[in-house]
Amino acid sequence: MTHDITVKNSKGKFIRFDGEAPSCGTGWETLRPLPPDLGQGRFYNLACRPGLDLCMSHCRFIRDYQARIFWAEPRISFVFCVSGATRTRSQDRTSSFEIHAGQADILYFEQPVLERLTAGGRDLKAVVIHFSPGLLAELLFPDPDACNVPALARSLGDGSRFSARDMDFSMQSIVFQMFACPYQDAVRRIYLESKAMELAALTLSQASDAARPVLAAPVREDERQRIIDARDILVSRLQYPPTLPDLACRVGISHARLTRGFKKVFGCTVFEYLRRERLAYARMLISTHRMSITRAAFDAGFSSSSHFAHAFYKYYGIRPSAYRLGCNI
Repeated sequence: MTHDITVKNSKGKFIRFDGEAPSCGTGWETLRPLPPDLGQGRFYNLACRPGLDLCMSHCRFIRDYQARIFWAEPRISFVFCVSGATRTRSQDRTSSFEIHAGQADILYFEQPVLERLTAGGRDLKAVVIHFSPGLLAELLFPDPDACNVPALARSLGDGSRFSARDMDFSMQSIVFQMFACPYQDAVRRIYLESKAMELAALTLSQASDAARPVLAAPVREDERQRIIDARDILVSRLQYPPTLPDLACRVGISHARLTRGFKKVFGCTVFEYLRRERLAYARMLISTHRMSITRAAFDAGFSSSSHFAHAFYKYYGIRPSAYRLGCNI
């Protein structure tokens, strides 16, 4: 699947965004460094196989960045945004949709032209996997000839967005492993394609699970807001969080109701959520600041660097030191 990109420069004109020479003799890979007047960083594209492309972005724009993307055929895209934010509109849609940090999406675009606005002044780090509807049908169904490919694509995307959910630790772990890929040339291609397939399978599985009916009693709206307030207090006090009884008292509900309701709203316990936020904050410090891993661990609320390193590896599947190296891609 080939595509062309034009970007709006500092004079307000759209110019072609060309890449460097392929980084290996096969022509599988292309690096597109960001023009200096737009910011710093690069886009990495990998042609895995016919009908499957991978794009990994790690850059920072000086100001809001506007691009037009032209595709030769419809595609189904799996988007995993680690940091930054984008707003996208396809030619066949009058409304746009936003993708934020920590979010995973499945998107379908039947029309060949996209307009995308990326927020300036912040890091953009994301992985996007593009499937042709035909390849995805071939992977999902034993007899792809019996599958109505256009109907499959529309059922996935409904003309735009099929699934939007928070990235869980499994997704984040795979994404960070991709950015920290230790291999080169053909072995790199095999490794990244396998990780792309794993991400797509995980996302489709979770989207299917989310469509099933939830039998648990819903949380009342007033109680939900108190639980969200409790979450906000936790996030603002990662180093010295309040105890559960104190947290419940501050938001005006009982300890037991907070514990039960928190798991219904966020899908995990209060302690699990706190640990994830600490890890995410430490990860951000490591990737965006010139800070030692030990300092990042303590600033995020961990009692020791060894405890942090163990938790980081268990959660993301990569050691903090290896992750720091991957941030330089």
